[in-house]
Amino acid sequence: MSIHLVLSTLLATSAVWARTNLEYRATPQVYDACINAKDIALTFDDGPYIYLRSISDQFIAAGAKATFFMNGNNWDCIYNADRISDVQYAYAAGHMIGSHTWSHADLTSLSTPQIQDAMFRMEEAFSRILGIKPAFMRPPFGDYNDNIQSIAAGRGQSLALWDWDTGDADGNTTAQSEALYNDVANAKVNNALILEHETEETTATTLVSYALNLFKSKGYNLVTMAECVGVQPYQAIGVPQQQSSSWTCDGTPDPGAACGGSIACETGTPVFSSAPTGPTGTGNTIRPGASSSTCLTAPTNANGGTVVVEPCNGSASQSWVRNGATILVYGSMCLDVTGGSTTNGVKMQIWACTPGAGDAAQHYTVTSDNRIQWTSECLDLTGGSLASGNQVQMWACATGNTNQVWNFV
Repeated sequence: MSIHLVLSTLLATSAVWARTNLEYRATPQVYDACINAKDIALTFDDGPYIYLRSISDQFIAAGAKATFFMNGNNWDCIYNADRISDVQYAYAAGHMIGSHTWSHADLTSLSTPQIQDAMFRMEEAFSRILGIKPAFMRPPFGDYNDNIQSIAAGRGQSLALWDWDTGDADGNTTAQSEALYNDVANAKVNNALILEHETEETTATTLVSYALNLFKSKGYNLVTMAECVGVQPYQAIGVPQQQSSSWTCDGTPDPGAACGGSIACETGTPVFSSAPTGPTGTGNTIRPGASSSTCLTAPTNANGGTVVVEPCNGSASQSWVRNGATILVYGSMCLDVTGGSTTNGVKMQIWACTPGAGDAAQHYTVTSDNRIQWTSECLDLTGGSLASGNQVQMWACATGNTNQVWNFV
C-alpha cells in the first residue's frame, strides 16, 4: 500500500475518551508516527469482519489495546447483526475505533461531495452503533491530498497513517510479516505505528499473537494509536441509538464505489445522541427484567462498594446515569467489574470513575436486547434472586438468560 509520509503543522482535534494526559488540540492534523517512547500501536484496517472478536480477546488477554479502522460496506456490512455486536464488543473492551471510510474507495479519485459522503456514512454508523464521533480517519491505501485533508479537518478528523506496514494484505507470507515485526524489535526503535488488516485470517490466527509476545518481551507498551500520538481518540461520546430499518447497506455505495447517480451523496452532519450529564438523582433506575419494583443499588458511596438489588426507593443510591460507555452513580462513581476479571461469577462494585479509557472494566455496551455487556460477560442477577442485598455479578452472555435482562426506567 502507498503512503504519504507527510506531517503537517496543523494541530489535532479534541475528544473526551482517553488517558488523562492526552492533549486537547484545536485543529486536526496528519499522523504517521508515534511520539511516546516505548509505545507500539498495532492498527487493523478493513473490518469489521469475522476475526474482530478473536483479535480483541488476544489483546485483552495480553493486557494490551488495539486500534481498528473500520469500513461500513467492504468485507461485510457494518449493520449486519453479527458485525454490530462485534463492533460493540471491541469498543466495550477499550480498543480504539476509527473511520476507514464507508466503502474503501480511493478518496483521491472522488469529488468533494463523494469524499464527504464516504466520511458521513461512517460517522453515522459510529453514532448509531456506539454513540461516538470519530477523531481519526485512515484514508484507504494511505492516499490523500490537500482537499481530503481539508475535508477531514472540517469534519473534525485527523488523518491516520503509519510508519511500518506488515504487508499482510499485499501478499506477504506469514514469515515475511513476522520479519517486519522482528525488524522493528531488533532495531530497538523508540516507538512504532504498525499497519495490519483485521480481515486476514493469518493475521488473526498467527501474527497477532506473535507480535504481542515479541513486543511485550522487548518491554514495549501496546497501546492505541491515540495514546501513542498523545491525543484524544474521539471528538465526543454520547449514547448509542435504537436500531431501526434504516440501519442497512442497501442503497449505499458498494465496496470500492462512491455515491452518485441513484445514490444521493450525504454531505451533512449525522444525528448524534449526547450522553446525559445531569447531577446525581436525575438519572435512571436499573431494574431486573423479572421485577419492576426491584432496583440496582450501590448502598455506599465508596471505592469497592458492593452493587446489589434492593426494593426501589427513589434514593441517590439507585439513580444511575449513562455517560458514554460508563454507568455512574453518586455523580462520580462508576459501575466496575472487580479486578477486571472475566471469570464467571465475579461480583460487581463501584469505583471512582477513571477518565476516558483508563479503566476498561468501567466500559459497557447496552445491547438491543437490554443486556449490560462487558467484553463477553453480561451483568447478571446472581442466582436469579430478587432478595434484598443480593450482590450482582458478571456471567458469560447467553441469549435467553433472563437473569441478564435489565431495564433503564
